[in-house]
Amino acid sequence: MHQIENILISVEHSYALRMLEGLKTAELRRRQLRIKPGTRVWVYSKLPRGHVDLVATADEVVAASPRRLWDLYKDRIAITSSEFKNYLNGVEIGCAILLRNITPLQPALELDTLRRISRNFHPPQFFKRLVPQGAELKHLASAFPSN
Repeated sequence: MHQIENILISVEHSYALRMLEGLKTAELRRRQLRIKPGTRVWVYSKLPRGHVDLVATADEVVAASPRRLWDLYKDRIAITSSEFKNYLNGVEIGCAILLRNITPLQPALELDTLRRISRNFHPPQFFKRLVPQGAELKHLASAFPSN
């Protein structure tokens, strides 16, 4: 049996809230993300919030031109056309992580707590693979209802 991959991504808190509300089920990235379907995606809400608020499962990762991403997923990314254009400005190929099973962490995990258990922890700029059996993942998994 293969082990489920786990990654951590950083998003603006307003986007994390839209994910929890079920409005945002696709997360954009300016660079292609090489992860497998079924990867567990932990979502860190950037400061001033500074918490890992939720976890979701990556259904699929789609790399395409910004125009194609907008055409396919504009109803799932929960941002305006101008926000989309500003974010992907200058990018030839963008990436959409299609999410399912979006689940809030109870309780959400604070940045200070992550730094206590992993002294060199920094929220990722792009994404961070979480090490199986690592302290960060063990602590995150303890707040995940299905574990």
